[in-house]
Amino acid sequence: MHNSSVNKVAIITGASTGIGQSVSIALSQQGFKIFLLARSKEKLTFVSNLITNEGGEAIVIPVDLSSVTSLNNAVTAIKKHVHHIDLLANIAGIWHGIDDVYAERLFESFDQQIILDTLSVGIIAPTLLAHALIPLMKKGSKIINLSGTFENGAKGWLPYYISKRAIEDLSIGLAQELFDKGIQVNCISPSDTATESYAKYFPQYMNEAISPKKIADMFIKLSNSSDLTTGKVFVMKKDNEPLEKFHA
Repeated sequence: MHNSSVNKVAIITGASTGIGQSVSIALSQQGFKIFLLARSKEKLTFVSNLITNEGGEAIVIPVDLSSVTSLNNAVTAIKKHVHHIDLLANIAGIWHGIDDVYAERLFESFDQQIILDTLSVGIIAPTLLAHALIPLMKKGSKIINLSGTFENGAKGWLPYYISKRAIEDLSIGLAQELFDKGIQVNCISPSDTATESYAKYFPQYMNEAISPKKIADMFIKLSNSSDLTTGKVFVMKKDNEPLEKFHA
């Protein structure tokens, strides 16, 4: 059931697949109007249809988050539609290509463009989106970023690992900056997650992976207007409750 009387707006990156798709659908069921951001218009339209068929409201905004020009165009499009934002969810990240996974690849063998794109999507885009959209956020608005829990950052994971560590620091710093405005900022750091991409590249570990729905439930909890948690990073594993991560 959707609460049509609630006029809440959520901006979600990486919304076309995996965690972003699950979070988009879950938040739409909580009465949020969802702005779906990702590269593929076709995949975003599929998610939009899932939402609207259940009585929700979604707007598709194709964007290449590795391009500042494309990101700025997306921001302009968002501002044409709304004058306030209740939630910015930065979920997009790069850890694989179209048909290959970067795990086990030595850092020095990475193509330079992949490193640039991974850092652009993983940390520069979230930083610039927050910078652009905070003026539309009032007291009680939320920023929720997605990190990741790693055994280590080596052997193919280093660019992604760097971007995810950086987004945790962005979350904590923004929480401090926005505290007096009453805007809460947190980060969710899940372990391996049972997404379509994970199933494609690591089918042997699917039974150990956390459900995207469980992560979506945590997004719902932190997006609730009554939850004043801020400046926290929550580690999530399959069979455990979310655990606050200590940051020096």
